[in-house]
Amino acid sequence: MRRAAIVLLLLTPAALAQVLVTAGELPRIERIFQSRDGVDALPCEVVPLTPSLNFAFRYQAGYSFRVPQSQYRDSTRGWSVLTSISPEGGAAVHLLARTRLSEATRVGASFSIRGLYFLGEGRYSVESTIRDDRNRVCRKQWQVVVEPSRLDRAVPPALRPNTVRPFSPFIAPEVPSQGDGAPKRLSVLLNAAAFSTGRTTMRPHDRAVLLGALTSLLEHLPAASMRLVVFSLEQQREIFRADNFAPPDTEKVAAAVRSFEQATVDVHVLEKPLGHVDFLAGLIGRERDAPDPADTVVFLGPTSRYGNKIPENALPAPVGGTAHFFYVRYESPRHAPSTPEIPDDAAAQSASAPRLPSSGTGVGGRGRARPSDPPVPSQVPVAQPDIIMAAVARLKGKTLTIHTPADLAKAIRKIAEARP
Repeated sequence: MRRAAIVLLLLTPAALAQVLVTAGELPRIERIFQSRDGVDALPCEVVPLTPSLNFAFRYQAGYSFRVPQSQYRDSTRGWSVLTSISPEGGAAVHLLARTRLSEATRVGASFSIRGLYFLGEGRYSVESTIRDDRNRVCRKQWQVVVEPSRLDRAVPPALRPNTVRPFSPFIAPEVPSQGDGAPKRLSVLLNAAAFSTGRTTMRPHDRAVLLGALTSLLEHLPAASMRLVVFSLEQQREIFRADNFAPPDTEKVAAAVRSFEQATVDVHVLEKPLGHVDFLAGLIGRERDAPDPADTVVFLGPTSRYGNKIPENALPAPVGGTAHFFYVRYESPRHAPSTPEIPDDAAAQSASAPRLPSSGTGVGGRGRARPSDPPVPSQVPVAQPDIIMAAVARLKGKTLTIHTPADLAKAIRKIAEARP
């Protein structure tokens, strides 16, 4: 069954995935990626993508192969890439990926074929071979050093040193509820909304940040039980609910967020000017009146497009002994380092897009991709009140604004330290 999946990955134009190649499968796969007599080499360069910490507290690294567009005047079905990553003093891990022509990015006169993977702290040797549908190959090698920047040293690493994992748009928690503090009865209410109030649909980057932050909450908040609700304040409806959430449910969450259609809004929603207030009040009321009420309720999402005006009696009044409320609100820094465009979920994407290294760091051959301390934003936008922030304040709760993975780690610690 697995062999058939790998053959499909290599030969089918519609296939797109990244799979881990086992030791038994490797010899056969390597033969496919060998140079062939009478077949020209594939001209290419490679840009190693500098490791960067995402909101799931994992370092993302990868590659961007550049191949001339002039090589494909008669079109092509796409490319396959075999990457071998060897931790210092450890065994190599082999990853196989497939990219269709429609998923490649045009950069000048070249196609850019990108791939990502997760790494723990450490040093790695990487060898990556790209193959097109004409059996032409190009092989490149480089070195990668993964170490925390000054700002990231307070973030608890999700992967052990010298660890390699295949990339996934949404990461299921590996070791849930490992944070400090007494276990909590936890409810997480995730607002699936675009990060820009000028857009109505979520971009891949938006989904990656929210789902990555959710993974970190699951892994680092000690929870005796957990309820997860994914909702749309704009459409005034729940997208996903699990009253007894468990890590195996994470794929269902990712599928629900990916398939969520935001471009259309029910006409009945438009007919209710304060419908979003009623919907939010209903969410909070369900938490208060649940048979097994949580002692900690966490709203997670970007700043809402709705302002902070709430009618006086619209929300349930806080009652002594009820849950602690928190709002973990994501805001993009006003002056953030520039990052490459993030492809869609089906392609390699990034929750904090890997930065391209400066010239001379391995383009077209051996190089050394090493993270540096990112510039601290010269200005961080002042937190503008929104309706969720106002609701949490009325419930005697606290808003924790985050811009970076380090901010998220700090917010998680504050929630964990709150006494039930």
